[in-house]
Amino acid sequence: MGRYKIFDGSLSVHCCFEATVVDTNKPTIIGGKHYKGIDGQYHYDAVCECFEMSDAKMICDALNALEPTHD
Repeated sequence: MGRYKIFDGSLSVHCCFEATVVDTNKPTIIGGKHYKGIDGQYHYDAVCECFEMSDAKMICDALNALEPTHD
């Protein structure tokens, strides 16, 4: 389980983006609780939005590869 995840769709609600790479260390907090959208997905700070899911996967994998591992 990596720090960076792929949110299906656009957090900025732009129809041209297929996916958003998010930082799970930075949850969206509303009313003191982690915000969960009507789509059922928890929201986090966006790192970037991508036109293609394959680009989001590459970026997410690269960012997670930079994270230190805890043994």
